[in-house]
Amino acid sequence: MLMESALQAIRDHGMIAPGDHVLVAVSGGLDSVALLDVLRQLTAELSCDCIVGHVDHGLRGSASIGDAAFVESLAGSFGLPVHIHRLASSDLEAVKGHGREGAARAARLAALERMADRVGAARIALAHTADDRAETVLYRLARGTGPTGLRGILPVRGIFIRPFIEVCRKDILDYAQAHNLEWREDATNADPSFARNRIRHRVLPELRELNPEVVDALCRAADLLVDVDEALDYFVTDVADRLSEDGSHWPRGSLCDLPESVRRLLLREGIRRVRGSLEGITLQHVDAVQSLVAGPNAHGELSLPGLCVRIDGDSVSFAVAEGDAAVLATAPLTLGDNPLPDGRTLRFEVLPRQDVDLAAAEEDPWIEVADADRVTFPLQLRARAKGDRFRPLGLNAEIKLKEFLINAHAPYYGRDRIPLVCDVNGIIWVVGLRLSDTVRVSNRTERILRMEMKGRK
Repeated sequence: MLMESALQAIRDHGMIAPGDHVLVAVSGGLDSVALLDVLRQLTAELSCDCIVGHVDHGLRGSASIGDAAFVESLAGSFGLPVHIHRLASSDLEAVKGHGREGAARAARLAALERMADRVGAARIALAHTADDRAETVLYRLARGTGPTGLRGILPVRGIFIRPFIEVCRKDILDYAQAHNLEWREDATNADPSFARNRIRHRVLPELRELNPEVVDALCRAADLLVDVDEALDYFVTDVADRLSEDGSHWPRGSLCDLPESVRRLLLREGIRRVRGSLEGITLQHVDAVQSLVAGPNAHGELSLPGLCVRIDGDSVSFAVAEGDAAVLATAPLTLGDNPLPDGRTLRFEVLPRQDVDLAAAEEDPWIEVADADRVTFPLQLRARAKGDRFRPLGLNAEIKLKEFLINAHAPYYGRDRIPLVCDVNGIIWVVGLRLSDTVRVSNRTERILRMEMKGRK
């Protein structure tokens, strides 16, 4: 019965393709030993082969050595290759934010992925059962997760497959006893300090008093939520694609015109597209973004785990948090190329008027031409400062630089990173936006100062 159920799950979910090398994760416990026994007998029918992988997560002290020796001996008795990895402190340090139990699990999965890559395995088989899925649903429900989290453990996720996901733990025990399998008992499975153990030994038994088939009921509910979540994704993706090409920029007005529930889903999708996942993002985070977007302020900023959200007038933008952009320091400018901290380059040349294509400068905002004889050298690069004034080309009077930037619709949060080219008397070019009228080219101009921003725009 167990073998037939596993084979059906493998076929239903396309877990294994002919010719696949399958890394079977074996801890030495009942479920993983039974999984290895079942899969090794199905290799001919599935046209695949099995490799045994064991990761010692270090939670069992000296017993871990016995686990590794047991798995090595078991693989040998089946004539299968085996690879064993013991987690180092650096493995756990990389995922320490997950808590003790979660960190060990995350580090174990990462180690299995590296192992699969080394041995050329296309799939990693894990021994999660229907009971494990039900426990996960309850665990996530208690933590307040949404529909995606309540789907529980999925049959296939990336390289990981779970042939036993529709099988109850009791069926595995019956199979192991009928086939005289030996396994190692993990004492940590009874440790009440682990949340999942409390659910397994306290919560589920109480729920079975209400419904003896509670595991099946929870798994059916999870399956329904898979359908609901996929349907939501379908519709949300369609709306998101119409409002934002890549999820990083959204029209604020269009978002605010939508019902709050739909707006929340779209903002969540924007976070997912830019971050790559929703790991570590809670309902409180999404609600905070929603309050920012729907609030009265024209400008605002919010930091989420790994993400920065900004509103600037009618624009909502998401960006991966990588620290502040390179600081625009005050620096002297010389003729020739002047590299900037953000990877761009400012180039300056003084040329005879007849050698300069003035029309090209009019068409490209990153090229500007000035009357070299009206510029008072030396030149300097700097960011804006409080009280800056500027005389834009075509205007006969100075205005506040702040007022000019507002009128030019310069992004609010990017204004401090707009390079200003200055001579001794003041700003002569707000780079990419406008030349100063004080150095404009006239009919009497003989020498041109050609200025160009090159590189990343």
